[in-house]
Amino acid sequence: MLRAASLALVLAVLALLGVTAPARGEKPAERVPGTIRFRGDPDGLARYRVVRAFPHLRFRRPLYVGAPPDGTNRLFVLEQDGRVLWFENDPNTREVHEALDLRGTAYRRHNEEGLLGLAFHPQFKTNRHVFLHYSANPPRRGVVSRFTMNSARTRILPRSEKVILEQRQPWGNHNGGGLEFGPDGYLYITFGDGGAANDPLGSGQDRSTWLGSLLRIDVDKGSPYSVPRDNPFVGQPGVRPEIWAYGLRNVWRFSFDRVTGACWGGDVGQNAWEEIDVLVKGGNYGWNVREGHSAFRGGAKQPTFIDPVISHDRREARSITGGYVYRGKRLPGLVGAYLYADYATGNAWALRHDGTRVTQHLRIARSGAVSSFGEDAAGEVYFTAFDGRIYTLARVEQERVQAAFPRRLSKTGLFTDMRRLTPHPSLVPYSVNAPLWSDAAEKQRWVMLPGLEKVQIAADGSFRYPHGTLFVKHFRAAQHRLETRVYVHRTDGWRGFTYVWDEQQEDAWLIDARVDSALPAKVAKRLGTKTWTFPGRSDCTSCHTPQAGFVLGFRSEQLDRIVQHGDMPVNQLDKLKANGLFAGDPRTRPGWPDWRERKPSDPAAQVRAYLDSNCAFCHRPAGSGNARIDLRFEVPLGETHLVNEAPGQGDLGVRGARLIVPGKPEKSLLYLRMQRTDDKGMPNLAHNLADKLALDRVARWIRTLKR
Repeated sequence: MLRAASLALVLAVLALLGVTAPARGEKPAERVPGTIRFRGDPDGLARYRVVRAFPHLRFRRPLYVGAPPDGTNRLFVLEQDGRVLWFENDPNTREVHEALDLRGTAYRRHNEEGLLGLAFHPQFKTNRHVFLHYSANPPRRGVVSRFTMNSARTRILPRSEKVILEQRQPWGNHNGGGLEFGPDGYLYITFGDGGAANDPLGSGQDRSTWLGSLLRIDVDKGSPYSVPRDNPFVGQPGVRPEIWAYGLRNVWRFSFDRVTGACWGGDVGQNAWEEIDVLVKGGNYGWNVREGHSAFRGGAKQPTFIDPVISHDRREARSITGGYVYRGKRLPGLVGAYLYADYATGNAWALRHDGTRVTQHLRIARSGAVSSFGEDAAGEVYFTAFDGRIYTLARVEQERVQAAFPRRLSKTGLFTDMRRLTPHPSLVPYSVNAPLWSDAAEKQRWVMLPGLEKVQIAADGSFRYPHGTLFVKHFRAAQHRLETRVYVHRTDGWRGFTYVWDEQQEDAWLIDARVDSALPAKVAKRLGTKTWTFPGRSDCTSCHTPQAGFVLGFRSEQLDRIVQHGDMPVNQLDKLKANGLFAGDPRTRPGWPDWRERKPSDPAAQVRAYLDSNCAFCHRPAGSGNARIDLRFEVPLGETHLVNEAPGQGDLGVRGARLIVPGKPEKSLLYLRMQRTDDKGMPNLAHNLADKLALDRVARWIRTLKR
């Protein structure tokens, strides 16, 4: 209350002095119409684009979409919190019906827990059996149960549950959760390796546990099931006979090709490689000795290990989502291709395999965070995303022209003088209260709106940008130009591009994928790191997520700050409005404290603003972060799931560690991960240097928290 009152008094005084708007009598600068355009596609993607399949529908963290084999025109959706929903398979549908609510049963503490999988029995039309895979606690475990639907097949009867099997889960992540009936009529089930990181229990190569395996059981015989006699390890001492394949880390979605019967799976990697596998009887896929095609921690390849069909390094993928072999009719060019995507980068691929080798592999689209795939009765493929939408692919009539895209910064038109780096007159400069940490580099920012169009203010206070909007961020250190990034709102979505400056500092060149480069000696000395990480296009989508609104810095709370206008201090947000950038009142949320202020009136608010800017694009509801924390500024600390919360991703060897231990930064994993720049550090992208100022302020803040 004191801070709010003080701030109000300061603003009132500034208003009397005329410093919250351009000086009296001074005409606001006239905007120059934005004419810069980024056309073409440097990736030369295939002729497909991502579209909403059911534009009137929205769900909460959907993890499955699929059709029952009963001849109805229905699609079912799982929401991770525990609901099963269904709707008519019609693009114009507006009605969603609830089939089951398991929110009081499915355990949802960790980001990877909840209602995870669904499979309809092959004779569903007559027996009405549906199988669900969900998390439960206590004890922490994965449960596979059979349920029965009512005669109309519109409701799942809660009291019909029959537990088929359960698996204890030592940690909250890597639960697998996949369920599919194979062409042989048996139920296949995936469990991850048990969680934490690096498979500490050695589950991947341990066939005495279901963890790290694909199971195969007969749910039509036995009580509650029987093991098929032709399972590969039946009768072997010390081996669980249900195992069909093993050596898997965390298969996130597997499926059967409805024509060939081949079983395809996407296995999420640790820190280096993501992989796509064809899962076969008795197969050992190498985890935790191998990761992708490579050794994991010096592990030697064994003759029995089966290599992935495809592996992706971290420049292209960081959390693979397995899909389906396309057997629909709408997209004839994709028939027979396995479609899959990456949750973190949004990249989507089409893969053809002749049973022995890969014959074609194309990145065909970019999307948001793809959480799961599904198909309808006709074989048309859909995918879900944590923005709550269901998407599909549509054909683009004309191929994008690769040569048209500017691969040199000088060809973009963004700067009229490359030597002096003079911005085009339509670029409007701005600054932010809580900048994203970028290894101590200095940054300049500009925004351009097409023509004289304006930013629209949505009902929730967020900003909406016209197609053609672009943001430019320029990085330098010790007067050395490092990179210039461009973020563009195109008709095919938001796209990010990175231009890296050459040694002569005369021009910058577009890079396609992430590059780690050695810095010049004087720059390295100034920054304190020898390496700079230049992000590729796939990296941009990791932070600029739909859940975070895509645009991160150009927000009311970031822009509401005092800046210099000539020799006068003015409020930047008022200045931008006077310049004609906004269609309404842009002050939709209170301004954050300025991170540059050494003695802020509210140090806790300053830290919370920093955490929002640097972490909340992932760590928020429906975000891509694994921990179940919410680091948005406006969320009360008690609701962030930070204080005294046990870690879900390991404790870094610190006894008694929690995400935050009040009064003890040395036991607080939030603080400890900020210190690290390895794969356990945060943020985990382009982080070669710890932010010492932030560490000091976060430590001070934690010490003020009461137990």
